[in-house]
Amino acid sequence: MLLIKRGWALSPLLLVFVLLLSACGASGSESETGTSAISTDVPPPLQVVAYDAADQRADQDEERARQVSPTPGFGPIITAGPATPTPDVPPATEAVLPTSTWTPVPPSPQPPAAPTNTPSISPTPLPTYRADMMGIQIDPGSQEGYDIMLSLAERLGVEWIKLQFRWDQMEPQQGVFSPTFYSYRLFVQQAHQKGFKVIASVAKAPAWARNSADEDGPPRDPQLLANFLTALLSEVRVDLYGNSYFSAIEVWNEPNLRREWNGAPINGGEYMRLFDAAYNAIRNGEGGHSIVIITAGLAPTGINDGVQAVDDRVYLQQMYDAGLNNPAYQNVVLGAHPYGAWNPPDARCCLNSGQGFDDNRTWFFLDNLEDYHAIMQQNGDSRLIWVTEFGWGTYEGFVLPGGDPAPPPPGVPYFAYIDETQQANYIMRAFEIGQNLPYVGPMILWNLNFSNTDYVVQMDERSAYAILRNDQATDPLRPAFQLLEAAPKQ
Repeated sequence: MLLIKRGWALSPLLLVFVLLLSACGASGSESETGTSAISTDVPPPLQVVAYDAADQRADQDEERARQVSPTPGFGPIITAGPATPTPDVPPATEAVLPTSTWTPVPPSPQPPAAPTNTPSISPTPLPTYRADMMGIQIDPGSQEGYDIMLSLAERLGVEWIKLQFRWDQMEPQQGVFSPTFYSYRLFVQQAHQKGFKVIASVAKAPAWARNSADEDGPPRDPQLLANFLTALLSEVRVDLYGNSYFSAIEVWNEPNLRREWNGAPINGGEYMRLFDAAYNAIRNGEGGHSIVIITAGLAPTGINDGVQAVDDRVYLQQMYDAGLNNPAYQNVVLGAHPYGAWNPPDARCCLNSGQGFDDNRTWFFLDNLEDYHAIMQQNGDSRLIWVTEFGWGTYEGFVLPGGDPAPPPPGVPYFAYIDETQQANYIMRAFEIGQNLPYVGPMILWNLNFSNTDYVVQMDERSAYAILRNDQATDPLRPAFQLLEAAPKQ
């Protein structure tokens, strides 16, 4: 039996979830990406209970060493992280949401009771979520592995699938398209046939198209990306109604970071040159009239040196200064990656700072969304924000081939600040918050399966955000998967 406790910042009455699931061990042979053939049998439903805030686990009583927070760094590009000891949680902060459908419960004036091993529980239903506002990113790997991942995505009950299209892997020589290019065409069509809406994130120019071979970056000429997009839409084709198999295309990924924009000036004006070329190529491409075009999700970062990064708030304003709100751009939405480090989705900066990664608004999910919306309003933009990446990372539950717990990636200490149960609760609360904000559209969870054993052994940061454990685990379904699957949807 697995007891899931609600995050500390949600309200004094915290939700926890008892997961009564049988082990769903992997079966079959390992795919080319190392993803196990995971049983798609539907597990027993979860039992949901309420747990009083006073009943904090005794194993959280030991005080975590206070850690000085560095200057906020790069937001997780497609990140992940571990979970080891859970820190003492700071006092709750209430989120004030612009909606009447969620009302925070005011803090009790009475001090909380001492922890107890026998909490009283009462049934508490999960909220009902909108499936058309929920999605997840998949690492397809082989065709066999992709079939399994699509089946698991069907179990989750979400309507959106996101795939990253690495241009450098699909057109390694100008005008020459790789087998990966044609495989992804089939992946998109297959997802569409199963009823999913597909978002393609197109990024990472090939070496022949760039000024620099260091890290990842944009093409030297935006028209080169336009040519690739034209070829991509022509290859993927349209359905019987003349609509593209792509429901949406995100133009690039976190261009406010050097590691994603090496070889060109890091500023929103440069990005808008690329976006404009991509927009016109998509609109004029086969089936392009039906595609939602998403601006690149920016990495939340307080770094603003123009070399390593540009602050995402500054960068977004630069995009508006360069014409983002041009009325000629139709069916365009703003992409966002509002990661929250280890902070619960309701938490606000910076009332309880000092424990690390909590002294700047870029470390907070809800503050990121609200700041972007404020900038949009200042520029007269009434478009929606689409959350094309979000999540919380932990390495808890990952194991090495010998069976020992996998060590977390170095350099991201906040991965150790939460465990799998907190990860699950934070994800579901974030979905709930987003669906109660009128300016937020679909939200894509990062990620389903970037967690095969190779990734875990290499301490790849992306793994920690996955909601599947690696293929050496006894039960591959993390609590986040189980809770997302069990959540009622309409």
